[in-house]
Amino acid sequence: MEAKVYLRVLLKKWWIVIPAFLITLVSGIVFTFTKTPMYSATTSYVVVPSSSFSDKGSFANGLDMLGRRDEIATTFAEIASSRRIKQLATESLSLELGPNYTITSKLRAGTNIIEVTAQGPDPVAVRDLANAVGSAIEQYVQGLYEVFVLVPLDEATTPIGPVSPNVVLNLALAAALGLVLGACLAFLAEYLEAPLTSAISMNIIDDETGVYNREYFLRRLGEEMVRARRNRYPLSLGLMRIDNLSMIKGTDSPKVRAEMLRQVAMMANQYLREEDIVARLDRDTLALILPDTTGENAKALMEYLQTRVAWTPFQSSTGGVKINLKSVVGITAYSHNGTSRDELVAIAGRALQLAEVEDEGKAFLMTDHPNGEEHVA
Repeated sequence: MEAKVYLRVLLKKWWIVIPAFLITLVSGIVFTFTKTPMYSATTSYVVVPSSSFSDKGSFANGLDMLGRRDEIATTFAEIASSRRIKQLATESLSLELGPNYTITSKLRAGTNIIEVTAQGPDPVAVRDLANAVGSAIEQYVQGLYEVFVLVPLDEATTPIGPVSPNVVLNLALAAALGLVLGACLAFLAEYLEAPLTSAISMNIIDDETGVYNREYFLRRLGEEMVRARRNRYPLSLGLMRIDNLSMIKGTDSPKVRAEMLRQVAMMANQYLREEDIVARLDRDTLALILPDTTGENAKALMEYLQTRVAWTPFQSSTGGVKINLKSVVGITAYSHNGTSRDELVAIAGRALQLAEVEDEGKAFLMTDHPNGEEHVA
């Protein structure tokens, strides 16, 4: 259920999600294709015992050095990435390499193999720099330790393609970031709109009866008609007019009549479904939108409400007025035949008039067929 709510928010705020996604994706494309390509070349060396290890005079010292081979190999790797070695390598190449060229080295885990990697914007230069650094470190470490020396393993070769930027990865990250950013902005906009929606909702409620007002009723009726026509669902509209409210007289009569109509509306809400809409159409008439309800079912429901109203004594808290109310009901069923919203309301009003004139106040059902077919209780 929560996933559907989130999806509904994203679809509702598509005008935020799509631009955020496109802006982030385009930014990622621009960043990726304007960034200078960087190439990488690697050479490797092996730390091995020197020939002097077999000499008797250095045997005892050699055993001590063998126990420190991991420490010595790590020291060689650190020396390889030092500024001194880079300077010696660039001098041997007679090149002026800018700050875009870097040297890194590492000891391959579980081995005595040292890898020296050069990175920069020129593939040939990084190859030559990696090999020059390897030669420089090989010469520099001679004599540091009597037992171990560096032996070349693999020479650096010219890289075929750049290691950065990674076009596929960058665009995938930009797309994912765009979707996340768009979703966050959509949810933020929905959150910020909540107080505004609450404020607007104050203008769709009738102050006197507590049900929806006429403007909201007409808007919702139009929406339900579109939904019913698209999905071929039945839809009915019922009007209930309280006839004898005009009998209430006195200085507080407007307040008393409004209170009585409010009680009728509250009773109607008790017997209706959550998706049904109750609104005040005019001074003494309630309008009921009944989605997914056929005309005959709507007629049965309205007759039941009419009976409940007739049997219930309504009492006002103002002046202690107590009265049994008489209602007149008109119903129309929407037939998906192109009838407009205002026409459907007019047909329901006509059914209300016929209920009072021809049927002595009983519920009167009229369809919206062009021939005005009528069904009388």
